[in-house]
Amino acid sequence: MTTPHSDIVYVEMQFSTSLAILDLIQPITNRICEQLGYDSDAQYWIWLATQEALNNAIEHGNKMDTNKKVQLKVTVDAGEFRITVKDEGDGFDLSKVPDPTKPENILKTSGRGLFYMKSFMDQVEYTTENGTTVTMIKRLQEQTP
Repeated sequence: MTTPHSDIVYVEMQFSTSLAILDLIQPITNRICEQLGYDSDAQYWIWLATQEALNNAIEHGNKMDTNKKVQLKVTVDAGEFRITVKDEGDGFDLSKVPDPTKPENILKTSGRGLFYMKSFMDQVEYTTENGTTVTMIKRLQEQTP
């Protein structure tokens, strides 16, 4: 693979709690993925992880409260594509999130967001101070052995 060219190395936005914002964010994420040289499959999985993080922030973190904000930061640096989503909710206890791969959870229609993020990205980190911050990292393709 040739070295990708990226004009976009930093995007930060804050928006009110609304699922409608997803339609505006997807083209931004896709464009950055294109510039970084990710193929259409990788773009899809990166967007799905981003969408899950945003959905969690809007629905579970901010509980659809339109007075609360969601922050999205996208950076490209040091061989990494980093997506950070922060809400203004109360946070959550990761140990209390049910494992969606266990038989009793297989047929549940929710609870797969964190699993998807971990599956599609190279690294996922959570902090729960002053809301929840989820940072997802996808290493740039030319950096992988």
